[in-house]
Amino acid sequence: MRRAIVSCLAALAALSATAAVAQDWPNKPIRIVVPFPSGGTTDTAVRPLADRLSQQLGVAVVVENKPGAAGRIGYEFAAKAAPDGYTLLAGTDSLGLQPHLDPPPNYDPIRDFAPIAQLSSQPLVIAVHPSLGVTTLQQLVELGRTKREAIGYATSGIGSSQNFAGEWFASAAGLKMLHVPYRGGGQAVSDLLAGQVQLAVLGIAPMLPYHKTGRIRILAVTTAERSPALSDVPTLKELGYDVVVDQWMALLAPARVPPAILERLNAEVNTALRDARLRAAYESAAMRPVGGSAGELGALLQGEYRRFGQLTQELRFKAE
Repeated sequence: MRRAIVSCLAALAALSATAAVAQDWPNKPIRIVVPFPSGGTTDTAVRPLADRLSQQLGVAVVVENKPGAAGRIGYEFAAKAAPDGYTLLAGTDSLGLQPHLDPPPNYDPIRDFAPIAQLSSQPLVIAVHPSLGVTTLQQLVELGRTKREAIGYATSGIGSSQNFAGEWFASAAGLKMLHVPYRGGGQAVSDLLAGQVQLAVLGIAPMLPYHKTGRIRILAVTTAERSPALSDVPTLKELGYDVVVDQWMALLAPARVPPAILERLNAEVNTALRDARLRAAYESAAMRPVGGSAGELGALLQGEYRRFGQLTQELRFKAE
């Protein structure tokens, strides 16, 4: 009986301490780790959110880019951060893919992170430089089948979902494609614009302005349905290739952040995503604002983890 009372008192003390920490939060700047360079799709999604959260929370919310290894460096850094609510992570669909690659990362996407809320959803795009001389996906496929050497395609890094989508499409179309990885989407876009690489599989956000001005041409999107921002651009699926990759972005925290802080963060993110100016910023970059509960994000991450696990085996995908 005495032990039960002592255990109960200890639990109440711990709960009281957690509540006190949560009530005091936030009282200093918060950083959002973006595991990719500035100028890429994830960076584009997070910066306007950080500005809005700064206004709502009354403290600075800053973006800290930690690029490298297709996001692994930033993911591993965030997984090891103190679970105090002052270090958050901008995660993407690559969280579900990387654990199935060789070598596996030094983080577990389910065990090491606490979901907060999904931020956005958008397609990847297959885009070409005009010098390649193709204006449709079918022309690209025909060119790829007649060329003796493989066509190089740029992505934001080895083992990224863009790398996976590129190899999946190449397999479905019977093409030889050579992966040309970059340290982030920003540099890949720059080299595509310069014609240093003539084909790319990248996120839509940084590509859209250049497609509209004709400096590049987007041939297809990877989502199940067409993007409202590119209603005239077909999906891979409607062109006969059963390839569907939805690039989503979400806010997560290191595991063991107090539940009260996670609940507050979820509420603040959903409030931010209802802001008209933030929604306009997302939609102008062809990103669909999502929001929702932490449970919904957790279910999405677990579902993607299972799906990518199955697909990497079926396609014998190797990040290289």
